[in-house]
Amino acid sequence: MTTLTIEQLHKIVDFAFAGERVHPSIRLAVAVADAGGHTLIAAREPDAPALLLDIAQSKAKSCVAIGMPTRAIMDLAQKKPTWFSSASRVAQSSTGAPLWGALGGVIMRDENGVLVGAIAVAGDTGAGDEARAKAAVEHIGLVPDVEGLDVVW
Repeated sequence: MTTLTIEQLHKIVDFAFAGERVHPSIRLAVAVADAGGHTLIAAREPDAPALLLDIAQSKAKSCVAIGMPTRAIMDLAQKKPTWFSSASRVAQSSTGAPLWGALGGVIMRDENGVLVGAIAVAGDTGAGDEARAKAAVEHIGLVPDVEGLDVVW
């Protein structure tokens, strides 16, 4: 089982904060959860809204709790709203965070496809958050899983 090092965690956060944003005033928050859904690192930029840190943590925990990126969770929320609402309440009760059905949470896998954890970015557009998270995973040599589920619910 691949375990993230403190050096990798800092690289992920630094990389996620780097780069262009939709608007120069945008501030971000980043969270990384391990394969058990526990937050390993969470940071927000100075002047970022405080709620962004909670959103990033919820996105990362959602990925691990359901075993899929937030893109797929968003698909579930749209296609199965009753299921999503119920599952979100269970997630809130068991993990302390509701399921997050919006872009920005990416599963991290090792070269064998084993779940290592998840990263989530909050603050930019959903597509920007997701792209930033995916790039940060690749930056440390892991495989990002961002695919939605192409199934009929």
